[in-house]
Amino acid sequence: MRTPSRRFGYKFSGYFMEYGPIEAESLDAAKAEIRQRLSVTRLPLGLQVWDLAERPLTRWRVDAAS
Repeated sequence: MRTPSRRFGYKFSGYFMEYGPIEAESLDAAKAEIRQRLSVTRLPLGLQVWDLAERPLTRWRVDAAS
């Protein structure tokens, strides 16, 4: 029996844009998919990955000029 897929989002350290969703069976599988999409062997330092069931993606907003 196959584990149902979950959805994950990710964000680079120091950036406001969030990416996703990535469907994977676990957090480790989501990180492997992100490595494959970025064509890297190690994820960038500070990359944040989370389950979208816990916190949905935030649409980016541009702050109003003062």
